[in-house]
Amino acid sequence: MKIEVKNVSKSYKHKEALKNVTFTIEGPKIVGFLGHNGAGKTTFLNLLSGLIATTDGNISVNGENVFNTTATLREICFVAESGNFQEEMTIAQTLKAHSFFYPKWDENLAMELLEVFALNPKDKVRGLSKGMVSALGIITGFASNARITIFDEPYIGLDVAARNTFYDLLIEQQTDNPRLFILSTHLIDEASELFEEILILHEGQLLLQKTAEEWHEHIVAVKGNASDVEQAITGLEVIYKHMFMQELTAIVYANGQSIKGQNITFERVSLQDMLVYLSKQQKARSIK
Repeated sequence: MKIEVKNVSKSYKHKEALKNVTFTIEGPKIVGFLGHNGAGKTTFLNLLSGLIATTDGNISVNGENVFNTTATLREICFVAESGNFQEEMTIAQTLKAHSFFYPKWDENLAMELLEVFALNPKDKVRGLSKGMVSALGIITGFASNARITIFDEPYIGLDVAARNTFYDLLIEQQTDNPRLFILSTHLIDEASELFEEILILHEGQLLLQKTAEEWHEHIVAVKGNASDVEQAITGLEVIYKHMFMQELTAIVYANGQSIKGQNITFERVSLQDMLVYLSKQQKARSIK
C-alpha cells in the first residue's frame, strides 16, 4: 500500500489545523504517527479515512483519492480515540455491522479476541467501561484485515497487561498478515520499539519523517559549557535549548553530520523526550 499526501491543508473557522503537508508512506510496516496535543494528528487521520475533506491538496492510496471512493475506503480501518460505535448496539451487533463493510473481515479472529479481552458479545456498548470500549476498537481494527489499519490512542482505560496484549497482537498480526499499521499514541516509551518508521507533526506541519534506524543519526542532544555547545552546533537547526547548573543542553537536527567541539558530550534523544521538547518549545512561543 502506498499513501501519497500532496500539499494538504485543512482549515476550520478559526484555525488552520494542517498547513501544506506533503509525504509518502509505503507498507507493509508499523508507523508511529506522533505529535503533541493539537499538532494536527487526528485531523489528518480523519482526512486519510475519508471522513472529512481537505481544504487544499490531495490524499491518495495506491493512486486513488480517498475522499468519496468506497473501494479505497474499504481498505482503510480507522479506530478513533472515541465515538467508534453505536451505544444502543451490542458487541455482537457492532462486529457484525463492521463485517459487512470490510470485505476481508476475519470472523474467527474477532471471536478469538473477544475471549482474549474477556468481552461478552451480548453486552451493549453503552454499558461498557472505557477500557472495554478500547478493547472492542482493537478487535475491530485487527479483524477488519484492512490493508491500512489506523489506531488513534487505542488503549484508553486499559491496564499495562492489556496494553502489552495489544502490542503482542500487533507484532503477531504484522508477522502473519502484513499490512500498513499507523499508530498514534502518547505512550511513546511503551510503543517506540514497534515503530519501523516515525512521522512527527508539529503545529500542523510535518516536522520529521525518518525510519527507526535513521532516528538516532538525525536527532542528538549536545551538552556542555554554553559557549562550547553554541560553537559546536553553529549552522544546525536547533529544536530546543535548556540551561541547568551552568550546563547547556541543545537538541539539534544533526542530519547525519559529524558534530565536533571541545568539552561537549552527546546523548541519544528518545521519541518521548522529543515530544516533550516540542511541547516546551510551543509553550515558550505562546508566552512570547
